[in-house]
Amino acid sequence: MAQSNGTNKEAPAYPQVKRLLNGDSSLTSFSNLQGRITLIDFFGTWCVPCIKALPHLQEIGKKYKKDITIVLVSNETEAQLSRFIRSKKDFAFPIIVDVKNEWNDLFQPPSLPYTVAVDRSGKVLSVKPAGDITDEDINTWLSEKETTPAGIKSKEEATMAIIPETKTVNPFSRLSQEYIYAAKTGEPVAELSGKLEKLDYRELVQTLSNDRERKAFWINLYNGYTQVALKGDPQKYRNRNAFFKAKNMVVAGKRFSLDDIEHDILRRSKPKWSLGYFSKLFPSRREKELRVDSVDYRIHFALNCGAKSCPPIAFYDAAKLDAQLDLATKSYLSGEAEYEPVKKNLVALPKLMSWFRGDFGGKKGMRSILKKAGIIPPGAHPKIRFKEYDWTLSLNNYTN
Repeated sequence: MAQSNGTNKEAPAYPQVKRLLNGDSSLTSFSNLQGRITLIDFFGTWCVPCIKALPHLQEIGKKYKKDITIVLVSNETEAQLSRFIRSKKDFAFPIIVDVKNEWNDLFQPPSLPYTVAVDRSGKVLSVKPAGDITDEDINTWLSEKETTPAGIKSKEEATMAIIPETKTVNPFSRLSQEYIYAAKTGEPVAELSGKLEKLDYRELVQTLSNDRERKAFWINLYNGYTQVALKGDPQKYRNRNAFFKAKNMVVAGKRFSLDDIEHDILRRSKPKWSLGYFSKLFPSRREKELRVDSVDYRIHFALNCGAKSCPPIAFYDAAKLDAQLDLATKSYLSGEAEYEPVKKNLVALPKLMSWFRGDFGGKKGMRSILKKAGIIPPGAHPKIRFKEYDWTLSLNNYTN
């Protein structure tokens, strides 16, 4: 579901509440939890921006307690969530345990945090990060005319009610999405790998006809292959340089390494160690045919190389890519960037922004990105340092 501030004409069919923590466990219907406005906050105990947003949600709950109900949704285990609740003093929110991903499948959050505002009938009013919700937003929602509950629809109809209409996904993008889904669920990928290998190369080039299609396809394959390869043999990560260079992925009859995908295709023929300031003098014909037209710094907040410091993995869709990448960027920076405005006037940024600093427009560009993401205020000009990167192997880091 793409980030949106628009409303929808009908309510989706909400799943049953099969397990509720920190609330009345006898409630099984979402309608029993609803207020005049309900904020459904997709949440993870591991998600730093999610944790940071909780005090803001608590303030909203206190200020608008007669009108606003807040419910968290997590696909973590009941044991993990119970430990988290016990560790927090006066934890105020009920949590829907969504281990079967029924709620996540319905709303399809591209990354966390992800908060959906719905009215009493269940109609979606807005989607935005919890920390960005303002009094103006709430007053706008409260001023809208309430609707009566809509009839229950099928899951497919419900999903279409909350997802903006998009063009049909091309078969190559669909295949990349199926591959990353199999990587997440642990299903065998041999059949999908065979399909990728047998793709027609010329048709691949023609179908991935714009940067949105190219980025979605190759980001999904990069993330999916990394997970499959390292789950199969974690020892490969002991020699990371060899792992990223190995041309073990076959797409449309051509062999690719993870470095090929990241630096030749997604970074438009930029050498790995050039800090993003130089391009290859003589890129291959294949690179020219497959690479993006322009470098998008946001890919660095979408690619997961298997390390603990990597951004979480989302399922990227060309039709919703800009909203997904914007959300991934803001989510990752909100959790990783550390701003100290008073004593040191310093912001600490993830190391990957140093490795590819040219992609970000240098330090001047980085400050602009931080302002856009709301990490630093408009007039700020902090010094920048880069944090150490944690290369500890960390698999299964998905947004949902």
